[in-house]
Amino acid sequence: MMKTVTIGIASLEEVGERVLAAVKSGKFQGHFFSYATPELLFRTFTTPRWQIIRAMTGAGPMSIRELSRRIERDVKGVHRDVTALLEAGLLEHDEHGAIVFPFDTVHVDFTLKAADLAPPAATARKALAPAIDEVHEQAPRTPRRRAAPRKRDPRPAGSR
Repeated sequence: MMKTVTIGIASLEEVGERVLAAVKSGKFQGHFFSYATPELLFRTFTTPRWQIIRAMTGAGPMSIRELSRRIERDVKGVHRDVTALLEAGLLEHDEHGAIVFPFDTVHVDFTLKAADLAPPAATARKALAPAIDEVHEQAPRTPRRRAAPRKRDPRPAGSR
């Protein structure tokens, strides 16, 4: 039996509805990793981490050294990304300490709406603009002082 994981963007309400549907039906609804925003999803799934997921999908347990050989990356960088994926719950350790991606297929599912496409940094800047203006008004800038020029010791004749 193939094990599929679905990775996507879902609100807390959507996740709650999925849990209630599973409880009501009494049937297993599948494996899901849901993120609240596209930024959170893409912070977890960087390009190097997608390479790891791709290489490990259906491959069974392996060491970090073997994984780094397969994806042709340095062990230290792979270790860093594997640690992040372990912390996110996407990778696991088997009974021998090897790393495992316990799924045979990956389904990525999300829809971006117009509200989702507004850059979050611009929205945050607008919200913080009055506070930033107050800080600048409260702390006047002082002019910078220039350092005095250094004196040079005269060189002995004939040395360069």
